Amino acid sequence: NVVSVQLVAIFVERILLTTSVVRMLTLAVILELHATIFLLLIRSGLSRPRALLSSFALAQRRPLNQLGKLNRYNWSCSLRSMASLNNNAMTRDETRVCDILTKSIESYNVDGTENEFIIDTIEQSSALIQRIGSEALAHTKPNGIEENYLATDHGVDLSSSIRQLSKQSLSTSRNLKLLIDQMKNSSSKKTSGNAWRTLQSIVDSSLGLKNTNVETAALAFARLSLGIVISTDTDVSIAQQKMIASAILPNSIYERETDKSGKDSRRERLIKFVARDCLLHLLRTAIEEDDSIDCIARIETAFGVGNEEDEELCSAVATVVKDVFGSGCYYNDPENDDENESCVSELDINKDKASPTMALVAQCRPWKFIKTDQLVRIAAALDLWYSAELVCDASVASVTSHTNNVMATNYPKLESSDSISKQSSIDSSLRQDTIAHLATKALIDTALDLRLYRRADLFASKFYTFGGPERFAEARFLHACDTITKVVKRKQPQIIEKQIARIDECVERVRVDLNLSDVDEQKIEIGEVPIETMPQYIRDFALRRLRSSNMSVAALRLANLWGMNYEEDPVVLAEEEKRRQLTYVQWTDVGSPGNNAGKSQPLPDLLSEAEELVEEFKVLLQSGGTVGFDAEWGEDDGVAVLQLSTVSHSILLDIPALSSNDKGCKALQATVGQLFAGLTRARYVIGFGCKEDIKRLRESPCSRSVHWFPRNNCAARDLRPLIAEASPNFGGKGGQHLGLSRSTESFLGKQLDKAEQCSDWCQRPLSIEQREYAALDAWACAA
Repeated sequence: NVVSVQLVAIFVERILLTTSVVRMLTLAVILELHATIFLLLIRSGLSRPRALLSSFALAQRRPLNQLGKLNRYNWSCSLRSMASLNNNAMTRDETRVCDILTKSIESYNVDGTENEFIIDTIEQSSALIQRIGSEALAHTKPNGIEENYLATDHGVDLSSSIRQLSKQSLSTSRNLKLLIDQMKNSSSKKTSGNAWRTLQSIVDSSLGLKNTNVETAALAFARLSLGIVISTDTDVSIAQQKMIASAILPNSIYERETDKSGKDSRRERLIKFVARDCLLHLLRTAIEEDDSIDCIARIETAFGVGNEEDEELCSAVATVVKDVFGSGCYYNDPENDDENESCVSELDINKDKASPTMALVAQCRPWKFIKTDQLVRIAAALDLWYSAELVCDASVASVTSHTNNVMATNYPKLESSDSISKQSSIDSSLRQDTIAHLATKALIDTALDLRLYRRADLFASKFYTFGGPERFAEARFLHACDTITKVVKRKQPQIIEKQIARIDECVERVRVDLNLSDVDEQKIEIGEVPIETMPQYIRDFALRRLRSSNMSVAALRLANLWGMNYEEDPVVLAEEEKRRQLTYVQWTDVGSPGNNAGKSQPLPDLLSEAEELVEEFKVLLQSGGTVGFDAEWGEDDGVAVLQLSTVSHSILLDIPALSSNDKGCKALQATVGQLFAGLTRARYVIGFGCKEDIKRLRESPCSRSVHWFPRNNCAARDLRPLIAEASPNFGGKGGQHLGLSRSTESFLGKQLDKAEQCSDWCQRPLSIEQREYAALDAWACAA
């Protein structure tokens, strides 16, 4: 309107100054045309006074002293944007956004009775989005105008309003992208923090003003339209999508509005319906169109339209799960009826898609369509512990109102898990096969398999009701052993007392909850150590650790505190050793590698030279057709020690030393690489719960461009499911609760002493106890 008035003034001035009749007639025609346009604009404004006043109100927020700050850059951008918006031809991205919004709104407004209200809402949303884009554009040039209002077709029809909203949203998205690029490039530190803060400030000032008179529905529609654009915009990078979405889509858009009867208000019904329908459209085409699942998940979080009763939406989420994680996590797949069908390899899963997919699962809860326990295991193995815990929280919330809001994944490192466990208790009214039981047990078991004992302790404490007392006791016990090993190494024996006290409290609680006098021995022995012997075992373990570290004063003090006899008398130590030999498998037992036809054989040395490895590996293959293996590691990536054994010969490999040079890597590839690729004379390669071992072997260092361990088609087999197949009632479903020590006792007559499991495997040289434990672990798999 302002431009038209200015043009009219110029033409009038020209007419008054000219003497040429021809020129005067020409200018008169032009004047008539512009006057007609000007009258049409006035008519449009009068037909839609509410939108005109809203636009006028937004325009007044700009200081008057900046009206003249119009440079060539801003004029060119304004003209380009105006031309783009007023051009009837739409780009592919604009068409897709427009189609999604049109279908959703038409589904809500089938009879057309809500047209007036919807058009009002959309036009206010367009004005808000326009303001965001203008301010973003102004920030890209400090001397530019703050707001860049684009031409707007007010009051035409519903389809035109939706098309206008789509175009405006895409234009604003591109302006925000330009802002991020410029802010990141102008920052000396090259970080995204400055860009995000500026972006958040612009969005807050445009949408989050407390004194704004714009209706809530318009705010929500503006966020929804921008969210759809960000999800589908092919010209915006993943990092930019996440940054813009985090500013545009908060955790909750607005408070629920109701009418006098307590039902959802008119605005509430519109926003909920359209947001849910748009979300459904996005989910159905997310994988095919390569949309941002992170942005789609943020849309659901912002509007909160997902729930497990909405089967159509849950089915769409489950389809995304299938595409991201594989068909092994999906129930309703007619082409895949094999329950043992494996999921996509972890190496092939895109973590940028996996994490938001888990968030969608936690929000929409499609339990009927997915194998939640399998999904949790894969997410945990990908180190997506927070996402896995969110899904477990959601599964718990589906079956009970008593939830624990503490996130164990983010629990302070120096804090004890005791406060978490006190908030959980056994609920006898719950069935034992709910989705919450399956998910939480999978989470705890995966943490135990990965030897992340503190994390397992936290999860078992938080989900005590569903994970069960047995897992709680096992996780707490292994965490205590791991902690004692570390504090002894750091010469801090005073911490041992607290760990022992935690085990005593744990066992007492489990005794009460399990009512041990009424259960059989089979139920008690879930872990490697029977629950009722844990207090004595942990004390013996602590004293042995102190003795091996020459901390006799601390050991004697603790022994007196616990009422135990602690002496360094050789006779007493010999008796103690004799008792251990009767309970645990020994290197020199009959049938073990250390006993060759009654002759004692020395423990294997740790091989760190390429020549030694090649020679010992030949002997290993000649000694039997079944090779058992196990791996030990520390806090770093990769394997510290690899153990290989037949029933009569064992070798120990120093992986860090061998993989540090080209010669060692060649020897590893010619021996270990060939063995796990199935290219040797060995008939079977057997591990126990060996998924993490293989993953760690692949992550081990290598000085060559081609890794010495096979990347695919590993020939190793897991002993745990084989035992479960042979003895279905032994160790629970699939052998998930089965330990190697208990299996060894059942099949070979004695337990494996797991005292060295939590020791420091990165130290050199290894102790005699470590070497014996390592060799026997691999031997037990083969035997």
